Amino acid sequence: MDIQLQQGYGSGGSSASDYGDESFEVIASRSEGLRKLEEFMPRAGRAYQATRNLDHGLGKHSNVSNLSPYIRHRLITEEEVLAAVLAEHSESDAFKFVQEVFWRSYWKGWLEHRGMLWPEYQQNLSWNLTSVQKDPRRWKTYELATIGKTDITPFNDWVKELLTTGYLHNHARMWFASVWIFTLHLPWELGADFFLRNLLDGDAASNTLAWRWVAGLHTKNKTYLATASNIRKCSSERFTDPCDHSLGLKRLATTTQPQQENLSPGALQNTPIEWPKPMSCLLGENTVSALLVTEDDLSTQIPFQPSTIAALSASPRSPIAPTNELVRQFSASAIEDTLQRLAEETSAHVVEQAMSEEEIVAWAVEQKVEQLFHPYAPSGPTQMRLRNLAPKLAAKGIRLTAFMRDYDRLVWPHASKGFFQMGKQIPNFLSVMELGQNLSADRTLSGL
Repeated sequence: MDIQLQQGYGSGGSSASDYGDESFEVIASRSEGLRKLEEFMPRAGRAYQATRNLDHGLGKHSNVSNLSPYIRHRLITEEEVLAAVLAEHSESDAFKFVQEVFWRSYWKGWLEHRGMLWPEYQQNLSWNLTSVQKDPRRWKTYELATIGKTDITPFNDWVKELLTTGYLHNHARMWFASVWIFTLHLPWELGADFFLRNLLDGDAASNTLAWRWVAGLHTKNKTYLATASNIRKCSSERFTDPCDHSLGLKRLATTTQPQQENLSPGALQNTPIEWPKPMSCLLGENTVSALLVTEDDLSTQIPFQPSTIAALSASPRSPIAPTNELVRQFSASAIEDTLQRLAEETSAHVVEQAMSEEEIVAWAVEQKVEQLFHPYAPSGPTQMRLRNLAPKLAAKGIRLTAFMRDYDRLVWPHASKGFFQMGKQIPNFLSVMELGQNLSADRTLSGL
């Protein structure tokens, strides 16, 4: 795989071939997502609650759902997952799994309420990288960390798994971030970027904000410390060496300090979400309307009948390094799968291959499109590309217009503060969606 991590910077970089001949195929299709959902459902209740924190190691994550890449791209939707779980388990038994689905929604909504955070974070990445490069010792630490050649065996193992499979258990992600920040003393921004371009489920909101939480920036002064005892307890099958010293666990930081905030006050302030109008108010009479599919929302549930359909190509995950080829291929295949399904499910003309911004403009002009609709893209690389695309289309007399899914419109307004406030609304969300029975409000945050 092409995952040179310091493209153009000199040394460094690693690939799956560096870790042996192991091959991990992840099929990027809706049918595969539904198959995984059906396969996991029997374990989504009490079994999930009891074992979800255990990291059994590469290729052994049957105790968790492995659905996140499919939900991230909406090959399967949050509502579908919730409906499937609550059709098989009681609300109390499925409580922890249901809560995890809403955690992803919370992160997305929280970031959407701070529209300047993601663009500023992206602009700062080059500065962060340059800052590390200027310090030979830190630069060497960064290079060794990104290829899994540190003195900490579990950390190196997580790097191997991340680069070869595009996945890490949630607990391993927290440990990894803690070691990166507090033991290796590397900027959280570069760690978050490393994750985003190597995770199949890499999501601007949940990834960036989870790293900020570990660093003590999301919840002020509340950091997360990875400890040898916790790593051993939750990954006993993975790291069987009885000696903490030989595993490098004795090197872990024993204290944490919240990291310096490098974002401006403006990036952290609440900004109004520009909620799209209902579709009935957006469609014009006798207007040639088309659909633009993006990797952020590959659901084929379309609230209007387009005359033609095209897709925007998958977005680069990072401005400082290339996306892991495994991730790039998954995103591209997911888009292709959706275009094939749309060709079968609609009467619209569907362009078979995803296109660049320039190709989208040329296609829309050729098809005499007057209004180009797309599912609302949350903060992240796709949203930034759509903002650049809009004026190019406008110059040709074409309006680029977003429509919003009911799920996002329901949940995001409650995500502007902490998860506690939003968590209390989970029973109401399920009631509105007519899923299951009411969850008891006093259990909505147990275990957090």
